Amino acid sequence: MSAALGALFLSFPGWAQLPSALEEALARTSVSLDEVAVWVSPAGINAPVVAHRTDRLMQPASSVKVVTTLAGLDLLKPDFTWKTQIRAQTLPDKAGAVRSVSLIGSGDPHLMIEQVWLLVEQLRQTGVKRIIGDITVDRSAFGEKPVDQGAFDGAADRSYNVAADAALVNLKAVSITLEPEENGKWARVTSLPVLEGFSVPKRIALSKGACGDWKSKVKASYSDKGVRFKGDLPASCGVKALHVSRWEADDYLTRLLKPILRSVGIAWTGVVREGRALAQSGVRLAEIQSQPLPTIVSLINKYSNNTMARHVFLTLSQTDPVGTAKPATLTRSRAVTDRWLVKAAGEVPSGTFIDNGSGLSRKTRITAETMGRVLNYGFRSYVMPEFMASLPLAGFDGTMKKRGMAVGSAHVKTGLIRDVRSIAGYVTDINARRWSVVVMMNGKRLDGDRIFSQAVLQWCAQGGAQALWDDQRKGSAAR
Repeated sequence: MSAALGALFLSFPGWAQLPSALEEALARTSVSLDEVAVWVSPAGINAPVVAHRTDRLMQPASSVKVVTTLAGLDLLKPDFTWKTQIRAQTLPDKAGAVRSVSLIGSGDPHLMIEQVWLLVEQLRQTGVKRIIGDITVDRSAFGEKPVDQGAFDGAADRSYNVAADAALVNLKAVSITLEPEENGKWARVTSLPVLEGFSVPKRIALSKGACGDWKSKVKASYSDKGVRFKGDLPASCGVKALHVSRWEADDYLTRLLKPILRSVGIAWTGVVREGRALAQSGVRLAEIQSQPLPTIVSLINKYSNNTMARHVFLTLSQTDPVGTAKPATLTRSRAVTDRWLVKAAGEVPSGTFIDNGSGLSRKTRITAETMGRVLNYGFRSYVMPEFMASLPLAGFDGTMKKRGMAVGSAHVKTGLIRDVRSIAGYVTDINARRWSVVVMMNGKRLDGDRIFSQAVLQWCAQGGAQALWDDQRKGSAAR
């Protein structure tokens, strides 16, 4: 778009009311006009063709992850990585024994069991055969105190509620997979990672009928020692997985490390205990770097991972010019994000508040206009390819996999918590023009919300935004 055309378009005020096609779609839901905000603008230009209630502070749920991840790419830079170290007092002695072993985390959002195995394998190759005493885990890179995992909605066992932890491993969760066998009678049960003292049954019976609410049918009950099933899995479900997180951080790490150490021939009878380890003391025995930030951002946005988003948000504290060596805190990261929002969106309404970067919060407030301006900043940014590719692609992957487009395409972050529905992203229309789109709905009855948000996406994809732009341009020229 030329500079002259962009300047002309900036004079268009946008429709405060919804276009008739979108009003008709909203009428098919239980959502009222005063419960929804809609922003539609050409991607990269802060001049909406639709701007309905875009100045109202609203809860965004997980769509606020577009703020967290774009700020991360912009401020931390696309080559950013986290590192995790294992250090000891000295190199292993002639018998392969080491003492005062520490695991030092820096906030890697996606340190999975594969990377832990690589760390342990490095230990083995340095000659370690036995770890004497407990292992100290240093989480001091993050200065936040542990939070009540069930505080948000009472679901303390659910993996989406796992809080940030600078030495987080495998998202502190266990995935239990139920895979129907070909004989049609049983489903195999497996769990990853293998945790010391936590067992699962080898199989669960299959039943006939529709899959439906399969979790209520398998009737899983958990304890620290394992899981039991009191029901059956409908064979029509195919492969299903349960994700559970019910252990304290030190207990989880102890249970996870023991079988991995044992598998490579390293003996250890201690436990994990939290403490401080001076990073330069002793010797470094193993170190691993995280995946680069664009990969982390893609995992966050595609699958709406709250814990990983919290990690990126806290890591923004590292870009605070005042005391970069201090532990990361929510307060510091909020200050960084506030400054960045002014850079990205211009004037930001008073009351805008990004709580923890994940959207899993009742305190977070932002306007559809600010979100739209952030999307436009991202579209003009040097990290646009990485950012846009991280968003779920309608009909293909992530949280938009089941929301295909009849025409055009859409890269869209979704948001959903009780009384909140939202989308934020980019739509490519039939003329290959791209549009920044934000829809936010806050209300007690949001039945049919997807009908409306999908209608907005389809309206843009089919050329509705372009037609409205043309009409506004003609009207401006006539004046």
